[in-house]
Amino acid sequence: MASSKISIIKKVMTVSLLGAMCWGSALAQASVPSNKTRVIFFGMQNQADFELKVKPLFDSTANCKSCEILNYTPYTAEGAVDEQAMHERIETLPADTSFVFFDFNLKSNEQSKALLEALNKKADSGLMVVGSAGAPKANEASGPLTRTVLGQVHNAVIIGELGDRDRLMPSAFYGPEMLTALRPPKDKLGQGYSPLIFAANLAENWNKRSPQQWNDHFKTKKSKNRKIWMDLNDLF
Repeated sequence: MASSKISIIKKVMTVSLLGAMCWGSALAQASVPSNKTRVIFFGMQNQADFELKVKPLFDSTANCKSCEILNYTPYTAEGAVDEQAMHERIETLPADTSFVFFDFNLKSNEQSKALLEALNKKADSGLMVVGSAGAPKANEASGPLTRTVLGQVHNAVIIGELGDRDRLMPSAFYGPEMLTALRPPKDKLGQGYSPLIFAANLAENWNKRSPQQWNDHFKTKKSKNRKIWMDLNDLF
């Protein structure tokens, strides 16, 4: 009888131990971060243009199976970009966001205050914000980046675009807050895609460094490089 009880106890302990090992293994797997690089996109395009132009260019440039770009731009019921809801979307970013990419910039004013505050809150928590230097709206004059939303985001990586003779576009925002300005692709895409190409290159290389290390890397590159405008080969 005693030996029978001992045998039962051993079986119970074995089953319990195996169960604990399986549960521990499941927890360990769940805690391992995904290697997927997810870029959250905000732009002034409608969803159709994102699918037809932005996503294909990102995918072909990143050349990375584990990289993806997700359009998180808020839209109205009519399909127009809802600028007033931008800050709410920033506050509800997916937990697995690698970095956010803004394909536009806005002048800093009372209307964009909530967006700036939301971005700085995320930036202070460690999120990298990458964006286009951008240009003012048609009825606005250009100005320094310090008077724009992205120009006031902590540690934002701002990318400009070059026009003729490798000069900044005359209508664009400008200033030393810009990491660099890139030449647009020499194909049918034309102007406006250089910052997106930068974001795709960053996504492809993202897992090589932490967000803070990338910020330090770019600052070091800028301080040591003698070129007026660094190109992608200088940065990656």
